[in-house]
Amino acid sequence: MVAKLEGHKVVRGELKARRYLPLFCSPIALFIFNWTLMLAALSVHVTYVSYPYMGMPLLLCGLSIGSFLLGYAVSRTTLHTWTTEGQSLSYTLDITMLRQLNLLLCAGALLIIAFNWVTLGPPPALGDPASYLTYGRFKQVLFPLLISVTVNATLESSRPRQIMFAMFGITGLTMYVTRGLLLVTLLQMLFVFALKTRMEKKKLYWVACGAGAFAVVAVTVMGNARTAQEVFLEYLQIRRNYAHWPMAYLWLTSYISIPVSNLCWLLTKGHFHGPTLAFLYPLLPSFLTPANPHAAIHDDLRIIDGASTYLAAYALDFSYLGIYLANLALGLGCGWLVERSLPKQILVSAIFLTCLSLIFFSDMFTPLSTIIQLLIQTSVQRKCFHWGEAQGASVVAG
Repeated sequence: MVAKLEGHKVVRGELKARRYLPLFCSPIALFIFNWTLMLAALSVHVTYVSYPYMGMPLLLCGLSIGSFLLGYAVSRTTLHTWTTEGQSLSYTLDITMLRQLNLLLCAGALLIIAFNWVTLGPPPALGDPASYLTYGRFKQVLFPLLISVTVNATLESSRPRQIMFAMFGITGLTMYVTRGLLLVTLLQMLFVFALKTRMEKKKLYWVACGAGAFAVVAVTVMGNARTAQEVFLEYLQIRRNYAHWPMAYLWLTSYISIPVSNLCWLLTKGHFHGPTLAFLYPLLPSFLTPANPHAAIHDDLRIIDGASTYLAAYALDFSYLGIYLANLALGLGCGWLVERSLPKQILVSAIFLTCLSLIFFSDMFTPLSTIIQLLIQTSVQRKCFHWGEAQGASVVAG
């Protein structure tokens, strides 16, 4: 290891044990918090078409939490037999290799941006913001590159390089008017920081609250710049008595309540004629994705904006069985995360926890872009982190 790292700048440090991690790094806490937030937001009935009854939402919540906890318990019990608790959490981070990989990721992102600019025109923020949903090619590769560069900047030992790489990624995402992906990036950075820092829990909770407040403000500002208030109120069918409420409240409440409302309408309206494999379509490149067999169901005016939580595809393909199996699989995955990934697989864990944080909106686990980022960050992790090399506090060595 010494010979391999000779001539490279390294940072030595030690991660916190799992029991010292903050509550927002717990998969169970995140899952239950999300469902609580969904039910609370839905109960406000901020839109005219919000699902009017609480029976089905409560049923979906109970079924989801029950099957999730079952999968979680089975996974943890099975994996605990081969526990890795005694492994060292001391690490050596190869900063030189990290910098080289980040430069390579930047080069790949620049090539895609340049190709789109030459062939189709400038990115939406510099051209037509209304085209942000379909503009450009290779976005399933571009966005994971930009997110990875930004997240990996938090590991840099040099403040100027941190700023340079972070600004590159954030600027690229902003040019494509990607509010959701900017939120994904912020969350991943928060989780990497929480897993890596020696800061005490109380301060970490304040950092998380600050990051949440910043995210709400940023999403509101970008949303107002991209969508006129009148268009927002009409398109999302916001009730008249809420029309004069602060836009930050309306953005947050509507974006959390509408997907679960949509899911309830899908299950109420859906006529299931047998299972399909549509839930696997997000794993395909966009140019190979078949037509959605459930597209017609979205013509219902009560279903707004297409988002229907992380369960929509499984519910449409397999009805309530799909909901049960999806949550069971998620529980199994979270059990693996706790027993095998936290906190050592820091970059992969940050992706998984971020996907889990956004289950109120859509399924972030299966898209090809998530799989590509997992591959990127797994490679970065293996090449840059070496375990059992550090002693005591973090230092920088040349």
